[in-house]
Amino acid sequence: MKLLIVEDDPFLMSVLAEKLKEGGFEIEAAADGENGLEKIRAGNYDLVLLDMVLPKVDGFKVLETMKNDEKMKSVPVIVLSNLYDKNNISKATLMGTKDYIVKAYNTPEDIVAKVKKFLSGQTKK
Repeated sequence: MKLLIVEDDPFLMSVLAEKLKEGGFEIEAAADGENGLEKIRAGNYDLVLLDMVLPKVDGFKVLETMKNDEKMKSVPVIVLSNLYDKNNISKATLMGTKDYIVKAYNTPEDIVAKVKKFLSGQTKK
């Protein structure tokens, strides 16, 4: 299964990519929202892990753009962020995210487990 991680923290990106690869996933990465949208438009991802605080285009704008685009709106998104107030979680959920993982409260192993659990219920494209 092919995942895109949109994350601007190079250390976290590296650790997550490594753990997800160990979990059997094919990983691509984008360090900002603009590049993330380009990759989503061009790729065929089973899941996008999306940070909300990003350079160029923030995660909420990425979600809004995806929601309004026929090709991208079917791509499932799990938010991976440290914005953990109820308003942001609610806003992201209303925009169609499948889960909202708070980075500060989850280890990379927790995140991999949640990704696997989510994808185990999905059918391959």
